Amino acid sequence: MQLVLVIFFVSCYCTKYVSGVTTQSSENVTVKEKDTIEEVNVIKNNYHELLKRVINNEIEIVDLKNQKQYLKNDLENTKRYMTCQMEDIKDFTEEKYNNLNETKAALMKTMISFSQSLKLLNETMQELSYRQPEKCEENKTECNCTESFHETIASPGYPLEYSNNLAKNWSIDVGSGYRVELQFTNFTTELKYDVVMVYDAVDATDLMGSFSGDDLPPPMISTGRYMFLTFTSDNNVQYTGFSANVYKITST
Repeated sequence: MQLVLVIFFVSCYCTKYVSGVTTQSSENVTVKEKDTIEEVNVIKNNYHELLKRVINNEIEIVDLKNQKQYLKNDLENTKRYMTCQMEDIKDFTEEKYNNLNETKAALMKTMISFSQSLKLLNETMQELSYRQPEKCEENKTECNCTESFHETIASPGYPLEYSNNLAKNWSIDVGSGYRVELQFTNFTTELKYDVVMVYDAVDATDLMGSFSGDDLPPPMISTGRYMFLTFTSDNNVQYTGFSANVYKITST
């Protein structure tokens, strides 16, 4: 009987102990499972955040690639446009340069032709002037004078346009015993601003006349052997200027 009681008590103790151990182990497992679930949730959240960052970075990388490609295409278009512009400018410059050379060549031919014509005209006038004294000598009672060609004067650049801000002088001396006769053959200057002044002296002291515009001045004869001319232009408009023949005359 005592043995049965001892066995009973031992059995109860073991059952209680085993039950306690089992309960404690279950609680520990539950705690560990809860901690594991929390850690897994944290890891999942971190993974989702990391995944979002990766996606955002990929989107930014795609945008940057698109911008790079756009800028590259824009640069290529700009380079092609500038190349076309440079080609157009080069063609335009070459065309204008060729036109300028052709104009220059034509102008040189015109100037050479004009110079030859002017030389021929001067030779003809000189020949006529040399004949004039003989004619006057034969009809001395009618003309009572002799006249011979002395020189031709003209504005700088004539028959082309004169330049701005000119101040040109001519001092004419036909020698002792003669007087100066001035005859303008062409006259075109800017009215009131580009002026020819004629003096009956060796310098600008005895004004005979002041002329501008496109009216041909009348012939003028000095009282002595000298005549003085000035031509001034402003800084605005240019014309072809003037030309004039100078004769030396004697009166008997």
